[in-house]
Amino acid sequence: MNMYKAKRFAVSAVVLLLMLQLGCVVREVVVTPTPGPADTPEPSAAATPVPQESVEETTKPAEASPTQEERVYQLGITADLTTTNFWAYLGPDGTTWNQYVLSGTQPSLYAYSDQRFDWVPSLAADFPSPLQEETVGDQTLWSTEVDLKQGVKWSDGNDVTADDFVFTAHTATELQLTGNWPSIVDPEFFDHAEALDPYKLKIYFKKKPGLARWQFGLAFMSIFSKTYWEPVVAEAKKGGDITEQQKLLYSHVPDNEPSAGPFLFDKWEQGAFAEKDRNVDFYFTGSEVTQYASGAYAESKPGVYEFSAYGAPGEDKTLEYTVGPHADSAIYSIYGSQDATVLALKKGDIDFMLNPLGLSKGLQEQLEGQEGLATIENSSSGVRYLGFNFRKPPMDNKAFRQAVATLIDKEFLTETVLQGVAIPVYTMVPEGNKVWHNGDVPMIGRDMTRGERVERAIELLKGAGFTWDTEPRVSEDGRFIEQQGEGLKMPNGDPVPSMSLIAPSAGYDPLRSTFAIWIERWMSEMGIPLRADLTGFNLIVEKVFNRQEFDMWILGWGLTLFPDYLESFFHSRHSGLEGHNPGGYNNPEFDRLADDLLAETELEAARQQAFRMQEFLADDLPYVVLFTTPIVETYRSDRIEFPYTETLGGLQEALGLPTIVNFK
Repeated sequence: MNMYKAKRFAVSAVVLLLMLQLGCVVREVVVTPTPGPADTPEPSAAATPVPQESVEETTKPAEASPTQEERVYQLGITADLTTTNFWAYLGPDGTTWNQYVLSGTQPSLYAYSDQRFDWVPSLAADFPSPLQEETVGDQTLWSTEVDLKQGVKWSDGNDVTADDFVFTAHTATELQLTGNWPSIVDPEFFDHAEALDPYKLKIYFKKKPGLARWQFGLAFMSIFSKTYWEPVVAEAKKGGDITEQQKLLYSHVPDNEPSAGPFLFDKWEQGAFAEKDRNVDFYFTGSEVTQYASGAYAESKPGVYEFSAYGAPGEDKTLEYTVGPHADSAIYSIYGSQDATVLALKKGDIDFMLNPLGLSKGLQEQLEGQEGLATIENSSSGVRYLGFNFRKPPMDNKAFRQAVATLIDKEFLTETVLQGVAIPVYTMVPEGNKVWHNGDVPMIGRDMTRGERVERAIELLKGAGFTWDTEPRVSEDGRFIEQQGEGLKMPNGDPVPSMSLIAPSAGYDPLRSTFAIWIERWMSEMGIPLRADLTGFNLIVEKVFNRQEFDMWILGWGLTLFPDYLESFFHSRHSGLEGHNPGGYNNPEFDRLADDLLAETELEAARQQAFRMQEFLADDLPYVVLFTTPIVETYRSDRIEFPYTETLGGLQEALGLPTIVNFK
């Protein structure tokens, strides 16, 4: 996940402690949504939430036509972009598909290293100074200073300076940008920044920021060109209220926007393809990166810069590569389905398929034994979930949500119906993220028979005051409902209204569509009037995140290593339009837990706080977390090779490694 959906490997506590000892005083990077919503947000997280959509066409997209001499990295995606505006991508348009194409075009102060996910300088020349408390005017603030690399340039020839960071961060707060932005530049922590000189930055916080709001948040912020964007932002500020100003900024269509990343965005033919061209002035091209079994990290470009951290380099190299891009361009062809994209891969039209779901079992079988293809498997950094709209009864009733969770037999669906291609989960932090995963959360409904599930759901609903005209009854052997429930009424006596569960279609994700269909069946047997509405991904994002017009929904998130997304997804302050809490979950007790996580500066204390939050959410259930999947991917091994293939979330989480992929 680009930095904002930093879906990352199971970072060891040792590495994180080393980060703190080196003066990395606080926090991480977020969705996406991946929010992102990610899948996101599905939106990214981003968040992103991380989400995506299926287009039902299966025709081959129009193609860009490279010359024979060019080295073109051909990638396939199964849904279209919704924007080319980076402000919008990190705001209301935080989808995985936007992330795949737009990421890698803007710099940040710090980043994760490849594969191991050490916290390392990017635009920054070194680690930041320790946080200091100081008085500024009549305010008591916390500050840190960061030196920047000199000689990094935008593609328009201007230097990347501290003023660009100041402009970007101030724009995010002044326009109260939505989506991922409040997690990146949190106005409750960030006060202001100033350029002490072109290559020295000073950042001020209103209160001492925790790990979630400095090192793993603001430090990963994408930085935009002040020269290009300042007049656009000034024009947006002439709009009406703050919402109108946001819309004006988000709706701007960039034309020749400067990049300081490895690629320059070239073109987007809607429904066909998007193309990025190599940035010939990319500062890091030719840099050598080496990682060692001892934990040491080294990076250098002869005559330009050198950096090392986390111990002394030795002979025990675990990863070594030269930074590119080695491709002259990257073309993202847009196909209408996974089937069509896999066909393009088999035919050699593309080198790699980007999909947050990886390959389904059926598609894996199609590719087995195909000459020129290599298949890899990695643990996932994301989850799929069912969410509730708390603004509508009975979704605001905890007993109702627990009854729904009890009735969903995740083990039956994943092991029997889906034949083991998915793994049931009960917490928002994936098991692969070992430092932060709590395996002891309440697991509502686990290891229960069908009859036990129904009896427990009846008990929960009746205990909360729900009644039926005809109460559901389980068969004597406990295997099925012999009397379907009818006339379910809420505690106030009103009938439970007809509800819709919107979920991705089978063409986009057969796993989530299967869950939705079975959930409709189980709810209907109980007398809960729920209908599964299988539709396109972008439409779900629009209904859920942008309009908040829904009852329940199923999507997924690609997640960051540091689980501050627990705050982003469930704190009440993020429940507005385009926020990452579209369900409107509002629990003051949880808000306090989330606030404490953001303020925590000690690693182990933050870990314990994240454990408490996972336990709370698994019981209160703003989401019913459903499943995750191993990420299985295939690429054209006869044409390309990667420096590594083992990484949390798979190569799609690393966006297909366009900057370091090599050609045969």
